[in-house]
Amino acid sequence: MTITIRATTVVRDAGRAGATGARWRRAVLRLLAPIVPRAALASMLALGCITASAQTWPSKPIHILVAAGAGSSPDVFARVLGERLTHALGQAVVVEARPGGNGSIAARSVATAAPDGYTLLFSGNSALIVNPLMTRDLPYKEADLVPVAPVCLVPLAVAVSSASDVKSIQELLAHAKESETFFATPGAASLSRLIGESFNERAGTKLRNIPYPTSGPAQTDVIGGRVPVLIDGLGGIVPHAKAGRLRLLAVSTPTRFPDYPDTPSIAEAVPGLSVPGINSLMAPAGTPEPVLDLLNQTINQILQDPVVGQRFLAMGGQAAPGSRTALAETFRQQRVDFKRLIESANIQAAQ
Repeated sequence: MTITIRATTVVRDAGRAGATGARWRRAVLRLLAPIVPRAALASMLALGCITASAQTWPSKPIHILVAAGAGSSPDVFARVLGERLTHALGQAVVVEARPGGNGSIAARSVATAAPDGYTLLFSGNSALIVNPLMTRDLPYKEADLVPVAPVCLVPLAVAVSSASDVKSIQELLAHAKESETFFATPGAASLSRLIGESFNERAGTKLRNIPYPTSGPAQTDVIGGRVPVLIDGLGGIVPHAKAGRLRLLAVSTPTRFPDYPDTPSIAEAVPGLSVPGINSLMAPAGTPEPVLDLLNQTINQILQDPVVGQRFLAMGGQAAPGSRTALAETFRQQRVDFKRLIESANIQAAQ
């Protein structure tokens, strides 16, 4: 027993040795080789180092890059989360909007960052799932990023200008069956685009996409009547709907969204159709497991706070606590579903 305790103590000290860790490990191997099998000792050393890493992280500010524009609903969700993480972890969490490239600019920055838990990505499905399926020569691979935690379920929504003659999702689909109708989206490789293509596939509509670099210009052009239809995140549409500039026609969830019970789901017009959106936190591949686990546990605790839930609902989202494993499975299934839709709709990959 004494030998075990002394071995554990030395291993723990070796894990904390910082720049001299390699020298400590060699010394430990020489000291304990006669009494501890080498394979077991190597495992003890690795465990000691990992434990030390989890105990000392975070020791400096954490940066969260948002794959959306400043002031967008994902940006607001990320800032709510960052504020709470700052208090929970005892280090500043800096949130930075990094829009562009359908989220690929932010995703690439995080994918190529050091895998130490200090640079994270906050993104929706577009950058994580749709972009890799629809974009040639993407500057990152799906495998370059690993799930940390789901954060917020974000329905997408269909809207028209308040000056439009279209009053319901059924009227919109009936009109789009008869004549070509353009719809604006934030990006060509996006969930918003896939909703429009799903209408074409399932309802026989003639919707044609006009992609914009971000949500703001797309919303402006629909409000101004330059494009008849907008498909975007509910959170971005809600302020304009409340101000009387846009008319909300439907949400993409399987059932009606709790905070907007008078707005139908798209499944009410096209049975079985739903396109779930989720904003998640991701990390560079290779980030230590204890760091990922600590982040996941902390975020899940934050998301169970009713105050956080209400702040999300006000922006058109729902707090969505969950495990890393469940999030990875959600992504896997969405890759299968979205790939099938892209192929059946014959959507060509973008440059």
